[in-house]
Amino acid sequence: MSGGDKTIKLLLADDHALFREGIAEIFGAENDISVVGEAENGVEAVELAAREKPDVVLLDVEMPLMGAEGAIEGILRVSPSSRVIVLTMYDEHRLVRKLLALGAHAYIVKNATREELVAAVRTVRRVEDRVLLSVSRNTADRLEGSKKDTLSDRELEVLLLAVRAMSNGQIAQYLHISEGTVKRHLTNIYSKMGVVSRADAAKKALTSGLITFRDLSGSS
Repeated sequence: MSGGDKTIKLLLADDHALFREGIAEIFGAENDISVVGEAENGVEAVELAAREKPDVVLLDVEMPLMGAEGAIEGILRVSPSSRVIVLTMYDEHRLVRKLLALGAHAYIVKNATREELVAAVRTVRRVEDRVLLSVSRNTADRLEGSKKDTLSDRELEVLLLAVRAMSNGQIAQYLHISEGTVKRHLTNIYSKMGVVSRADAAKKALTSGLITFRDLSGSS
């Protein structure tokens, strides 16, 4: 492992050991990139990020113990300067939008080439713009058209609790905010989603994939 100031410290997080080994081998051939850790689940990824403070984290969407959403939030909490690249098999605009809203800096579908993957790591380390690789034109177009309508992290929290049938008062108590703040969040959510009621918002969130049934069954 080289220790020059220009070396990019990379953390790999994927529950498939063979895939991690293959990715590590790709980056092992690059003089300016050093793999500082490998995690097999989201919890381990957060722990390694806290210890290693990586420049870039390459993160799989589906991992045991903690999925990509929790891992992104945890990684950026313990290592705010890290850039997170989501690597996945899914070319789905709703998932891309959700993960980018949570703070991911790049979204790469796993059919990207070796050269594209290496270039993405260097790019996110260098620039502020989000990077999309190997996604379909439809996904890219729909993301571009929906930028203004992206829900904030807090709005997503409020929406999830509302879909779980919690009252405004219960949401306020759960999030330690006022009931008036909850109502303002809901107003913004309805406006961004193009709906007029809690029921409509719940239906649209579930049918669009903004909230999944797994979200409803998990703890927040």
